[in-house]
Amino acid sequence: MEENTKAKKPAHKKPAEQKKESAGGKRRKKKKGLLKWMKKHKAASAVIILFLVCILSVTGLFGSVIWNLNHNSIGIVDPGDVDPTAEEVKIAREDQKDGDVVNVLLVGSDSRDPNAEMGRSDTMMLVSFNKAEGKATVISFLRDTLIDIDGHGMSKLGHTFAYGGVGLTINTLNKQFDLDIQDYIIINFENLVEIIDELGGIQVSLTEEEAEYYRAHGMPDIQSGWVTLSGSQALAHARNRSLDNDFGRTSRQRSVLYGIYNKVMENKNPADILSLIKFCMSQVSTNMGVTELYGLAKDVLGVEHLRTQQAAVPRDGTYEFDTYDSMSVLTIDLEANKEYIKELLY
Repeated sequence: MEENTKAKKPAHKKPAEQKKESAGGKRRKKKKGLLKWMKKHKAASAVIILFLVCILSVTGLFGSVIWNLNHNSIGIVDPGDVDPTAEEVKIAREDQKDGDVVNVLLVGSDSRDPNAEMGRSDTMMLVSFNKAEGKATVISFLRDTLIDIDGHGMSKLGHTFAYGGVGLTINTLNKQFDLDIQDYIIINFENLVEIIDELGGIQVSLTEEEAEYYRAHGMPDIQSGWVTLSGSQALAHARNRSLDNDFGRTSRQRSVLYGIYNKVMENKNPADILSLIKFCMSQVSTNMGVTELYGLAKDVLGVEHLRTQQAAVPRDGTYEFDTYDSMSVLTIDLEANKEYIKELLY
């Protein structure tokens, strides 16, 4: 017994072998720590969770994997060097308003071409992390919001992506809402169809009005309540605003994201989660570097009790449905919404 005990001791290992074993142990601990964190925050915002999953995938916390991360750096320049009429507008440099608050814009294009990023933006979500307060915030900006766009005049916020790409979208949000966004992630939500089908469908709660609408539009067997949707059905649900407006559509998008998150968490199998991450990362374009993503991931995971909140801009009571230049738009109280955003983030 004494000899066996001695044989198990690492005293005779070479330094390099000890270092290798130590690194492997750390990776295993990080994996366990990540899964523990994900289980603990089941009620957290699905948008934030999916965003963090993307971040964690490039940090290598699931092991040594080379990710297909698409860098599409638009470039950050002095405000005076920005041409708002360019096909691909540069991002105007903004000083960070608070060193503890990181803001990243998630843009989902509604282009039907899975390889195309230029198109009207279907989804604009600001994902913000306040390290000092240990909170994460997701703000959806409604694409029908009437806004002043440099070089293009008054138009819908969602048109900025078609006019000048993500750079013009960021510059417009920063200028009009007093923000400091410099980083972005672009996602094509058409690819959610394949993800959802790989998961075997997702559970979503439908109202009777929604179920009746879907029965009349290609889903004859659909019922109200909790139902399992295929990828194509979930995408149709996420795009649906025929029953109400863009506020309803945004809510449905979030329900689909919750469905994906909940389905993944049912299994909690690291291999399955890893497979999903790998696919997601192949569909993402960002100007964020690996070091930056790694630092953000560490900061977020370092919060023991992460507080999460979601909101939509414009805020209730600060907008009116209107028509402008033959377009259905939302006219908003800009100052009230600037203050609302400030309250949420800082």
